[in-house]
Amino acid sequence: MSDVRRSFRDFMLLLAGWLVLVYSGNLMTIIRFNDKTLRTVHINSAALGLVNFVLFYGCYRWIATPLLDKRRPLLSASLLLVILPAFTLLKYEFISFFFAQDILSKGHQIVDHQKVEVFVTLGEYFVKGLWSSIIIIIAAFSFRLFQLWLQEEKKRSMLQQQQMQAESGFLKMQLNSHFLINSLNSIYSLALMGSPEVIKANKTLTHLLAYMVDQPSDIAYRAPICAEISYLQDFVTLQRLRTGFQEGIVFNTPNAMPDKNIAPLLLVPFVENAFKHGVSNRPGKPVTITLTCNDQQLLFSVHNYVSGQQRDKTGGIGLDNVRKRLQLLYPGRHQLEIRDTGAEYFSNLVINW
Repeated sequence: MSDVRRSFRDFMLLLAGWLVLVYSGNLMTIIRFNDKTLRTVHINSAALGLVNFVLFYGCYRWIATPLLDKRRPLLSASLLLVILPAFTLLKYEFISFFFAQDILSKGHQIVDHQKVEVFVTLGEYFVKGLWSSIIIIIAAFSFRLFQLWLQEEKKRSMLQQQQMQAESGFLKMQLNSHFLINSLNSIYSLALMGSPEVIKANKTLTHLLAYMVDQPSDIAYRAPICAEISYLQDFVTLQRLRTGFQEGIVFNTPNAMPDKNIAPLLLVPFVENAFKHGVSNRPGKPVTITLTCNDQQLLFSVHNYVSGQQRDKTGGIGLDNVRKRLQLLYPGRHQLEIRDTGAEYFSNLVINW
């Protein structure tokens, strides 16, 4: 939309809002409806309402905006001092010419035994009209201040969104790199053992990486829950290939899933942590992953027996980052419980849609 069309549209919307406001205010002052009171309402709302709108819009567009934007404050203030009395005088002349009997008439009095209609003088009207003009100017400044406040709020919201976007992308990048190192270590272990499964593991890793690369960086993006489950299943397959124990990992998912979406790559750190520090090569002590989902919430839990081997120094990166991502992506809509007994490790996550 061109600037001229946008300005015209804004002008018409402002004019329509002004007339609605003025008409509403004048109608509320009527005690008894008749032809005379309705005519007064139309004069004050339509005729004088348009005249007052000229002052409002001119002050808003060419005085309040430059003055509040600190472009030409002295000139704007000088114009204001000139416009106030000048507009009041012109408004008096306009009313005197078109609506003297409706607006300026004070009734009749007897002068030299004759009935003479008396009107409000310029001096009498000037004081009242000047206060009316000041109120209109205050309204113009208030409207401009409100616009500036909205603009600042919009900028603040955009900056906050960009900051959250950058932080979420950084956290996801850390998780992805951590995952990639562990996956490559798994395939390297298979290659050292001369396992024929290394080809299948490499193909599975390719699928995993393709899914990771395809996820947009937009913080508002949500992937289908079925796609995330498929990604987790590939990850589990890779770990089963590495350990060679199918029974060492139990992955429970429902047969049917609701049509829901979730932030991508949010669940895998819990599974990765279980494999990294747990026991997945003993059928009697499996890593148990359980995912259930309905229209209200998602429940995801991972349980593993803690390995007796010393944990590496990077063990906390994944879970620390996923906590931060949850705060960014599902603030106030998730519950995360992590429990370490020394022999067993429990991770329980609830996300409310």
